[in-house]
Amino acid sequence: MIALNRAYAHGPAVGLVLLDAARAGGGLDGYPLAVAVEADLVARQGDRRRAAGLFREAAAMVGSTAERRALLDRADELAP
Repeated sequence: MIALNRAYAHGPAVGLVLLDAARAGGGLDGYPLAVAVEADLVARQGDRRRAAGLFREAAAMVGSTAERRALLDRADELAP
């Protein structure tokens, strides 16, 4: 969780590098918040299509209906 916060705080360019490093050990595999953070960083870089896909991927991983809806809403905001 600390790695995700740090990645997000550094902004898109540095954040994505930090996120990749945090994922290298496999500790974030299957963690929807890691995918959602990546999606937000990618959106902030301007790749709306990729970000929307990542938000949908994160939505498919969560168990909560409310979380799923929030992630899908974000994906819909970004979809072309």
